[in-house]
Amino acid sequence: MKIGGESVNKFRKLLPFVALMLVVIIFTVSLLDSSNKESTVSGFAMGSPISITVYGEKTGEEICTSAIQKINFIDNRYLSHTVSTSAISTLNRDKTVASDEWLSDYLEECVELSEKSSCFTLFCGEMKKLWKIEDGGYVPTDDEIAENLENLKKSSLKIDSKTVSITNGLLDLGALGKGTACDEAIEYLKNQNVEKALVTVGGSVGAIGKEPYKIGVRNPFGGQNDYFAVLNVTDCFVSTSGDYEKYFERDGVRYSHIFDARTGKPVQNEITSVTVVADSGILSDFLSTAIFAEGIEKGMKLADEFDAEVIIVKKDKSVLISKGLKEKITINDDNFSLSVIE
Repeated sequence: MKIGGESVNKFRKLLPFVALMLVVIIFTVSLLDSSNKESTVSGFAMGSPISITVYGEKTGEEICTSAIQKINFIDNRYLSHTVSTSAISTLNRDKTVASDEWLSDYLEECVELSEKSSCFTLFCGEMKKLWKIEDGGYVPTDDEIAENLENLKKSSLKIDSKTVSITNGLLDLGALGKGTACDEAIEYLKNQNVEKALVTVGGSVGAIGKEPYKIGVRNPFGGQNDYFAVLNVTDCFVSTSGDYEKYFERDGVRYSHIFDARTGKPVQNEITSVTVVADSGILSDFLSTAIFAEGIEKGMKLADEFDAEVIIVKKDKSVLISKGLKEKITINDDNFSLSVIE
């Protein structure tokens, strides 16, 4: 995926599976200990390819398949925007939906996270719709943006044990969904007593195991299989957000799918991608988006609040990392320069 070129209206919209492969921005290079029996099953959910690998399990393929089924269940029942009967689709259409323990607990966690960043909103659906991010791109007028922001201010989410309801706006949990899928799959695998496993859902990864995995970090200026760095990680979740995933260009300006809730516009700053290593998938997913929108200084403070580690790639190919990753990252592309944020 090359960065550059100034078309009047350049929008990355390919055939479904091909397009979704492009957002797999973190991918497994290898498990350092390759002596274990390995079982891998791939699937598709939440608009992204899924891959689950378990090691050392006689029924590994069966376990992987069940984990993917759990992800599909969560997506179809609760989070999907394309399944008309899902909770999110029903909320956006009818403004209310019957709730259960999973949905109410999950949405409460989403609200709690969203309140940590003024740039982040659970109601970014209307901004995406206005800017036609997934439909060729459109640059709205100042009046249209102002009206959109005013409606956003009136948007609210009410949660109780029996129902969930919203006022105004369109709920969109895309910035949290893939991390959530990793959480669900990892929880299932641990309940099956799996000790070594790797889950990949789009640009989010969940890892179980004491032996380190080598995970390639996508080169935002290269092709879909290019990576500029390798992370050695154990028992964690990793997510990346970037302005090269979904975007259109107009008059030399790139407009991505990452919005600033304060301005109602796609984020415009010096960052091209953010990778976060955290203790849960939903947290790594949230932080990668929020830090991108907040910018470097405020974003790093947000990461520190959650004891998360961060890799920030700037448009000039300089790379900033938190000090906790100093001994865990290797840059394998001389075009990138590395600095540690102390």
